[in-house]
Amino acid sequence: MSTVFYAWELGANLGHVGAFLPLARALRDRGHTVHWAVAKTHEAARLLKHEGFGWLQAPGVPDQKTGRAPESYGAILLHFGYADADKLHGLVVAWRELLRLSGAQVVLVDHAPTAILAARTLGLPVMLYGNGFTVPPPVDPTPVLRAWHPVPDTALRQIDAVSLRSINEVLGHFSQPPLERIADLFDVQERGVLSFPELDHYANRGAARYWGALSVSTGVVPSWPAVDGPRVFAYVRPVGGHHEAVLQALSELKAAVLVYAPGLSDAAKEQFVRPHLHISAQPVDIHQTARAASLGVLWGGGGVTALAFLRAGTPLLLLPNQLEPYLQGLRVQALGAGIVCDLDRSASQLPSLLDRLLTDPGFTDRAQAFANKYAGLKESDVLDSLVERVESLGAH
Repeated sequence: MSTVFYAWELGANLGHVGAFLPLARALRDRGHTVHWAVAKTHEAARLLKHEGFGWLQAPGVPDQKTGRAPESYGAILLHFGYADADKLHGLVVAWRELLRLSGAQVVLVDHAPTAILAARTLGLPVMLYGNGFTVPPPVDPTPVLRAWHPVPDTALRQIDAVSLRSINEVLGHFSQPPLERIADLFDVQERGVLSFPELDHYANRGAARYWGALSVSTGVVPSWPAVDGPRVFAYVRPVGGHHEAVLQALSELKAAVLVYAPGLSDAAKEQFVRPHLHISAQPVDIHQTARAASLGVLWGGGGVTALAFLRAGTPLLLLPNQLEPYLQGLRVQALGAGIVCDLDRSASQLPSLLDRLLTDPGFTDRAQAFANKYAGLKESDVLDSLVERVESLGAH
């Protein structure tokens, strides 16, 4: 049996934990030991507190360039310690100790580049366990993230060079050979993408192994309002300045609305609860919810939850608050299976967007076409393939 170490370093929200939990359960059921290192311990607690797993705080530094949009994956690294070789060295040592003390034999990496670097210095096999955004394509320089804001290759190479210098200085300290490009960091034993080609953040990745996706089934049975009309599920985070606008738009819908809004104040609940709008105190079973809903409204872009809705043939209104979910939302929009709304610019359009998604059958048709295309790929098959790959890595 193997000791499997799951590493989540960058990003937020429930999607990271939710994407790994089905695999973690399956590995544990087969006798493997599973350790978790998570970027947000409170997010882990929401889904894991009744699962029998423990978790550690992942090493990390605060965003070093707050307010500045990263041009590429190389620039993202600069936001989180890679501009300074000493900071990066400190992070790598911390990751090395977690790996060493846990007895890790296989490292599964979900948006955790520094865990990859630490595993490389220890000679541990690595399996990438993330969507397209967390697995940049093997090209040089790392591609521009905002295609609508082109950046010259010379500038992208200069950005990559800063991170690369720090990486190679740390590798040299541990007597490891240098990398020639940032993409080489992701040249690991298994670099498949936990998504589908149509939803890959990097539309021009080229040949790649796409596993499909897993979504966590932890949650209560959805309790829909007993009213006529379409059913709308909304996941809303009470952060920033727009969640009240979202709740207001939902409260005005002629539909049965079920909302999960972790952290929402009691006052806000009293303000927005209606006979046709219920607010769940707990996460709901996403599979049951997606199959029963006519529309999903997802804060933060949805992640694996968005994939669950698309696999059920249910269209989406996506409300991304960061670049990663915004890019995935654009791919959903390109499919014709949903709409992306930038709340900073278009919060006032929420009522019309909701109405459009509920009345135009084309959105449902195209979401259903996506579901039909992958109907033969069951999550149980995805899970079996992932377990087999982890076990093969642990056997070497």
